[in-house]
Amino acid sequence: MLTSALLVALVMFLVKTADHTLGQPLIERPLICGALVGLVLGDLQQGIIIGAALELIFLGTITIGGSVPADLAVGSVLATAFTLLTHAEPPVAVALALPISLLAVFVYQVLKLVYTALVEKYDALLEQGHDRAALGLTLGMTFFYGVPFALIAFFGVLFGTDVIRSLVESIPGTVMRGMTAVGGILPALGFAILLKALWNRNIAAFFFIGFAMAAYLQLPIMGIAIIAASIAIYLCFNEFNQLKANKQTATATSASVDDKDGFFND
Repeated sequence: MLTSALLVALVMFLVKTADHTLGQPLIERPLICGALVGLVLGDLQQGIIIGAALELIFLGTITIGGSVPADLAVGSVLATAFTLLTHAEPPVAVALALPISLLAVFVYQVLKLVYTALVEKYDALLEQGHDRAALGLTLGMTFFYGVPFALIAFFGVLFGTDVIRSLVESIPGTVMRGMTAVGGILPALGFAILLKALWNRNIAAFFFIGFAMAAYLQLPIMGIAIIAASIAIYLCFNEFNQLKANKQTATATSASVDDKDGFFND
């Protein structure tokens, strides 16, 4: 269990650090976190399956301004790790991810308070001309960011897996079926949150077309994605050609006006 705890902690450190050092490469998304945890714990396929289930829940979860709705990385990494180590079903990961991700927000807020307090120290170092010390402080804060979350992952897996396993084994069948039903509803909630942010009357028809393809034509998701990508590419090229034609028309009109002005000026 110690090795598993160390590996999960390493994954947690990587995904949390990458988000603040590599320009948000989206490594903290549940699908990537689930795959990484599955890889280090020796079950990549199940890790991807769990990550995909969690991705559906967190589709519409984004950080806007000072709003921090949930910590995707912490919830995804720990939920996937607990599910794999306890040999539970993906609905268990869905049930665990939400409370874990919300609790991790408190850690994030405390960490941000500490970092905000260090800004005054950083400004003082710059004013005193200690550029190297200021750079060291910046790098230290950058790479320390993932440490508290890695420690949470380490001790959570090391001491919490047995508790989670006992809890899962003690869940009655009726409750487990209820969790499975909730696990099926939460992805719909994730889609609803995403759709609320993206809804536009100009593209609403495509949503219903995709729904009809999946519900009535029984097309696989990959097939619908290929069709959607083809339509998107066609619309992009059509828009590009239209803009190009409008630009050429505007240029020709401008040239014609210039010629007339030149004629009358002569």
